[in-house]
Amino acid sequence: MSSIAEPSSPPPRRATPSLSAVQWTGVGMLSVLIAIVTLGPMVLPFDPGESVCPPFSRPSLPHPLGCNDVGQDLLAGILSGGRISLAVGLVTALVATALATVIAIGSAWRGGFVDIAVMRFVDAVMALPFLPLVVVLSAFFGASYTVQIGILCLVLWTQPLRELRAQALNLRRADYTDAARAMGASAWYVTTRHILPELVPLIVPQFIRIAHAAILTESALSFLGLGDPIAKSWGTILFHANARTAFLTDAWLWWVMPPGLLIALSVLGLALLGHGIGDRLQDGTVSGTERDGDAAPRLGDALVEARDVTLSYGEARALHGVALSIPKGETLGLIGESGSGKSTLAMTMLRLLPPAARVERGSAWVGEDDLLGLPKAALRHVRGRRIGLVPQAAMNALNPVRSVGSQIAEAVRVHGATRAEATARAAELMRLVSLPEDRLSAHPHTLSGGMRQRVAIAIALAAEPEVLIADEPTTGLDVLVQESILDLLQDLSARLGLTVLFITHDLPMIARRAGRLLILQDGRVVDEGAPTDLARAPGHVHTQALFDAILPLRGSKRWDRDIPSGAPLLEVQEVSVTFGTGLPDRLRGVRPVQALREATIRLRAGEVLGLVGGSGSGKTTLARAVLGLQPMTGGRIEVAGGAPRPGGPATMIFQDPYQSMRPAMRVRDVVAEPLTIRGMPPEGKVRQALSSAGLPSDDALLDRRLGSLSGGQRQRVAVARAIVAAPKLLVADEPTSMLDQSLRAELLALLERLRAEHELGILFITHDLALARHFCDRIAVMCEGEIIETGAADAILEAAHPYTRDLIKAVDA
Repeated sequence: MSSIAEPSSPPPRRATPSLSAVQWTGVGMLSVLIAIVTLGPMVLPFDPGESVCPPFSRPSLPHPLGCNDVGQDLLAGILSGGRISLAVGLVTALVATALATVIAIGSAWRGGFVDIAVMRFVDAVMALPFLPLVVVLSAFFGASYTVQIGILCLVLWTQPLRELRAQALNLRRADYTDAARAMGASAWYVTTRHILPELVPLIVPQFIRIAHAAILTESALSFLGLGDPIAKSWGTILFHANARTAFLTDAWLWWVMPPGLLIALSVLGLALLGHGIGDRLQDGTVSGTERDGDAAPRLGDALVEARDVTLSYGEARALHGVALSIPKGETLGLIGESGSGKSTLAMTMLRLLPPAARVERGSAWVGEDDLLGLPKAALRHVRGRRIGLVPQAAMNALNPVRSVGSQIAEAVRVHGATRAEATARAAELMRLVSLPEDRLSAHPHTLSGGMRQRVAIAIALAAEPEVLIADEPTTGLDVLVQESILDLLQDLSARLGLTVLFITHDLPMIARRAGRLLILQDGRVVDEGAPTDLARAPGHVHTQALFDAILPLRGSKRWDRDIPSGAPLLEVQEVSVTFGTGLPDRLRGVRPVQALREATIRLRAGEVLGLVGGSGSGKTTLARAVLGLQPMTGGRIEVAGGAPRPGGPATMIFQDPYQSMRPAMRVRDVVAEPLTIRGMPPEGKVRQALSSAGLPSDDALLDRRLGSLSGGQRQRVAVARAIVAAPKLLVADEPTSMLDQSLRAELLALLERLRAEHELGILFITHDLALARHFCDRIAVMCEGEIIETGAADAILEAAHPYTRDLIKAVDA
């Protein structure tokens, strides 16, 4: 049985969330205040409403703060009033935060008119002036703390709702949310199991902010006489002090100062506790990491040079004396599997490493600048100006709520340009990466994957760097878009004289473009040379294994089967799907988009049907319709003789093993989830599914969290989750696009074994025509929502349609 081995150098682990010194100070202040107001009245011998000394008595040993105008002990009143003030703040925060969270999730989940109505109501409430609104409502409804809490909740829930709703919308569309729905999970299950835990890093700071505002507002209202005149709070104590002209006598020192000081300390404690707490709960900050040891000498005259770079995460060493050299104008391809240290090396050069990382020794040079030894101020000048970064996931790298033009302009302005200069430069950069200037006002989600990647390249080039680090810039893109991005980078390198470090796991793609390749394995450079030389005579067994794993478009098929006969397991008959047809969309001016146009396919048990096409061709939309996640506007789908439904006989393996499963979950919970949703006991099924997926089934793996697994291990866990409930149809949506070259072959061998053992029908979605030709029995090619060609996998090489011939040309180059 094949399996994916543990990487010898595990990927960096995120730092454990902890409170900063500032936040601990806030915790300490609040703890002391709560303890004093809770326990103080129990210790003092006086009742706060009882006259125990002459009016206006000065502080004395029995009465440390003296007495008020009716002879009541002020200390007892302040301690008792603190209970009310803090209770109003905390109860208001609890109710308002819970209300905002429930409405935010419900609004994001329902969408449409519900979401529009909620947000317009929120806009109306937030348009009203806060304090006058609270004063008017308090005066109208009467003075009581119950009414006061209700009014504060009514006003203070709106701002948190806006922020929570924005995140809930993203979570609603997340792959792991779709995965749970595809298993048949209810809205309650998805909300409590997947959405709510991810909202906690936002909910906690919202709670703190509301408590902060509520304490201040209650004190202000009570000081104005709108609090409960019978019960005491810090605000009503100030009100009575003002009414009795305590401010005009020396009584203010013991009557006014203490409650005012306690109000200030309580809101200061909340402010200190809330400082950056959301970021710490989300975990995973980055920082500049300077070298611990001595610099290795610079030997050559190349523009980019790294010498003896050695880096560790705790006890695990991730880089072992890595060296590279890139002359000016050259493109160097950095190749390696997940965990080999490719991205770690790039982030080391930029000093954008997690806090746990430690550079033990070595040097990294751009020109005459030793990046690992520069002070942070000088390093910020080098970043962007001398060396630019194109990050891997363009959608995650771009801010979803800002236009791409503003983000490009921001990259220009951070280096000292004026607003006008930045705007003009943004337009110039859009032209440089072959994007129309009218898309400057577009938001990232309205652009295709290739366009977003071009925007990321434009941002990296904003300050005209000499060196460009492209970290997996083509991962997840279809072959035609990949070629366009590669053409763009090649053209920019020639026109601008760029030196490019191209990081990728796609050996066939970079071998056609790079002047040299550098092969990494387990944090070590194991081979180096021109692509043709390495293909002909590799210097290391790992290099040989990488080239052997390449599936050429032509030649004998790797998996050659007899096409099964019999009744269709899946029948898709003239299915159409159109987005943007609802009334809310029309009211917003959204134009309808037809994602599928009368698509027709058939798939039998034990057969593998490849669905091939570029980004936006409709492949995933068709897959979602088959799973019952996407309503159809026309046509018919039958899966195993019935209508498609979540949790039915079809299940799905998603494209991205990092996004389709929450990293905080344990392996046993992830694999058991389909059984949990169906109310079936997991018993030994989880272990059996893991064994079938080529993973260990012991408790050590079952108790590990997904965040500690490699990409290949995560994808095998995804396979185990997909097969644990014994489905009849497996929808594999780009299951290999995020994996390394060698891991792709292993995963395909696993799927083939599962197909043969369980007579699974597999709908295999991919943009890789060579991969589809080797693994699939038949291939259906999609373009702009239509299936333009269907036939046996080998026959696809004789394609008649121009689009299919373009796909062949991109792979066969």
